[in-house]
Parts: sequence; structure tokens; C-alpha cells
Amino acid sequence: MKEKSPVLVVLFAWLFLSSCYKDVGPVEPDNGGNSVSFSADIQPIFTNHCVACHPTSGNLDLRSGNSYSQLVNVQASGYNALRVKPGDAEASVLYKKIDGSGMYGGNMPPGSYLTSAQISLIRDWINQGAQDN
Repeated sequence: MKEKSPVLVVLFAWLFLSSCYKDVGPVEPDNGGNSVSFSADIQPIFTNHCVACHPTSGNLDLRSGNSYSQLVNVQASGYNALRVKPGDAEASVLYKKIDGSGMYGGNMPPGSYLTSAQISLIRDWINQGAQDN
């Protein structure tokens, strides 16, 4: 009887096990398990970096007291996607506008980018369900 090569055994084992893999996404938030607060963590980013261009004029008001209802589960102007899709940052126009992907036009805010920590907070807030907390 012919012996099987150890390389083939390992290869077949790897193929079998990898076929069982299912990506279920992150098990807990990327910010160390802490819940992100819209009022304490997210709104200050909008106030300091976005309100200058997104006040009452136009179709997006990111001032405190208005921003949440203007973002969450709201169809984005000019795109076939939601501004913020709770639980899915990658499908949210807001996140894709700040992550540098260029997926929905130019990066925001124009000329002055958010820090990676601020971008992570927004991503985590969306992925945690975009709560109004």
C-alpha cells in the first residue's frame, strides 16, 4: 500500500477546514468593547469638523439636535444607499465619505481629514447599531 505524502495530508486538511470557515464579522466592537455614545463621542466630531459646511442650509444639517434624524436610515442624496445604515458601516455613505475610499466622491471633511481615532469611533458607532444615545 502506498503511503500518502505528509504535504498532501496537510493540504487536504487545510482545504477541509477552510471550507468550514464563515466570516461572521467582529464579535465585539473594535473600540475595546466600549459602547460608543452618539451625544458624547459622535456629535462633537460633527460639531468640530462638519457643521461649518453642513448647517441649516442645504439638505444635511449636522448641528446638535438635528444630525441624528438627518443621518440614520435616511436615503443619501445622489446615491442609492443610506447615509447611515445601522449595524453596517461599510454600507453607510457617511462612513465611506470619511474612510478615504473615494467610494462616494471626495473625502470629508474636504481639506482637513478626521483622525483615525475619530473615523474608528464613527465606524464603531454605526456597527453597534447607530444608537441615539
